[in-house]
Amino acid sequence: MESDEAAARFLVAVPGGGGGSDFLSRLPDHLLVDILHRLCTKEAVATTVLSRRWRAVWAGLPHLNFDDVDPSAPARALASYQDLAAFEIQRLAVSPNQVDAQETSAWLALAAPLLSGPLDLNISRALSKEALDNLLMGGGDGDQEAVEFPCFERATEVRLDLAFLAPALPPVGVFHALRSMFLHNFRCQGQIILSAMMLPSLQHLTMNRGRCLNVLINSEFLICVHLSYLMLLQQLAIVAPGLQQLEVVHCFYDAPIPVANIDAERLQVLSWEVPYDAEFVHLGEMPCLWRLRAPPISMFRWQAIQMAQICARFLKRFAAVNHLELQMSLGVSASFLDAFFLQSPLQLKLLRNDS
Repeated sequence: MESDEAAARFLVAVPGGGGGSDFLSRLPDHLLVDILHRLCTKEAVATTVLSRRWRAVWAGLPHLNFDDVDPSAPARALASYQDLAAFEIQRLAVSPNQVDAQETSAWLALAAPLLSGPLDLNISRALSKEALDNLLMGGGDGDQEAVEFPCFERATEVRLDLAFLAPALPPVGVFHALRSMFLHNFRCQGQIILSAMMLPSLQHLTMNRGRCLNVLINSEFLICVHLSYLMLLQQLAIVAPGLQQLEVVHCFYDAPIPVANIDAERLQVLSWEVPYDAEFVHLGEMPCLWRLRAPPISMFRWQAIQMAQICARFLKRFAAVNHLELQMSLGVSASFLDAFFLQSPLQLKLLRNDS
């Protein structure tokens, strides 16, 4: 912080100014704000030490980006912003240099009533890739805390990369304006429930690299859902009448009996790159489906014949689609599956990976 303050003083210093005056301080507010736009937020906040004239200038910034800062810095800045600013925050991005659930919860509570645009929180940047992979596979679960996530009524997009902290959603409140949610490197104890009552405008949902048992989604306005690398996932339930695209990739592999119930009658694109058992996986009627990606055939997890049988049972669930994508690896022959498609009207596209 001392270096930022020194840089701020240098910015306005005018040789021979006399009496502590400087040329920049005489400019109107909108020009000063335009100057601060060219600084990082941490440096812009540091200009408050220059004089009373500069105390509130930084609060005119509509976009705040706290990059590589102490976890407590956003809370201090947002508390000042709340007192000084006559405007709302149009975009907020925070990348702390340490993982601290308590400090993160503190500034999120301050930001919630101020933000009217996208929120980008990236805590994972504070950890190495090896540490994140270890947490994904279950290492250190007991040491990870929860982040209290308040209701952002006017936020339009939320991107959370949580370094495997657990997001604790509010028991009450409505995210009226939220259209897109991206949840990465997270965990939860029990289940995640996303409903139209809390997220009435949600259209795009991505959940990637998480540790959770159950995911329950109920939203009539959802258009696109992407779920990938959800470790421990045992149950997935989606009720989304307007859903057009669903991708479920690398999930359920740790579950003894994967259970899924999908109700999405307008679905057009389905990628089901996970285990399939017709007894426990119910996909519902999908009369609009035209593009299908089947469970991959690979020897990484099962023998090829077993995976081919799983794939075949999945494909028999569909009478016809316009476009089919099938992945095979480790030298599995395309002729191996010919018997499954002889009587099928499906268009077959083979994505070969013989490595």
